[in-house]
Amino acid sequence: MSGFDLYVFILCFIVFAMLVAMFSYLIATIVKLTIRLTKTGERDEEIKTEYLKERKKGCLHRPIGCVVSIFLCVVMVAAFAFSMYVNLSEDTYFDSVPTLKVITSSSMARKNENNDYLFDNKLDNQLQVFDMVLTYRAPKAEELKVYDIIVYEVDGKMVIHRIVDIEEPNDKHPGERYFLCQGDSLNNPDRFPVYYSQIKGIYKNQKIPFVGSFILFMQSPAGWLCVLLVVFAVIVTPMVEKKLRVAENERLKLSGITEIEPEICEAQDEE
Repeated sequence: MSGFDLYVFILCFIVFAMLVAMFSYLIATIVKLTIRLTKTGERDEEIKTEYLKERKKGCLHRPIGCVVSIFLCVVMVAAFAFSMYVNLSEDTYFDSVPTLKVITSSSMARKNENNDYLFDNKLDNQLQVFDMVLTYRAPKAEELKVYDIIVYEVDGKMVIHRIVDIEEPNDKHPGERYFLCQGDSLNNPDRFPVYYSQIKGIYKNQKIPFVGSFILFMQSPAGWLCVLLVVFAVIVTPMVEKKLRVAENERLKLSGITEIEPEICEAQDEE
């Protein structure tokens, strides 16, 4: 994690703490007011109506609601973990296990009409912005060939372009091949040739379209906040419901009606 990422994470955590404090205060205020109205009897008709609805629906809808909430929380956390994995592993390459990368540039998005080699060789494996591509460790230098799409490092950034020419070893660079790369959408090749030491991976025509937009969102501070707030909601909601349920059951008893749980469930099981 870079210094900037750490700064963003700390800032995100501070914002999350402030939002949790604010929402906790608002929720606590609303719950207290609702319980007060319940105890004074001002919600009796509403409570009885809800009681009758729950009796008709049965007791399964609440456990199902709980399961759905937990499932949503697990999905959000899993998506967040996956996005972090993509972010942290994008510079790590293996022979058989793919490295996932999200396309954020349009330099490979279309066939430039000036690049005849794309049409002559029917090279239709362009990469759109937000595609999630699977890349693998680059093969040996002598195994790379013209029109391969490779991942290489330039000034600390990873670039995905196509090899458009290879300069074999000569007097200027004995024992080393030079690779000239270019984006399919661009008019001109990259300014400088690429050394084999710069090449990290190779693209083998495996991608998942548009998934990258969700991955990038989950990697952003807004995505982090979303995950944290969903987890917070899943934890707090049952606690709030329990407090309200206790107050409502007391009013039902005073009204001569059996409390909502657990007697209803037992009665339905007997039926």
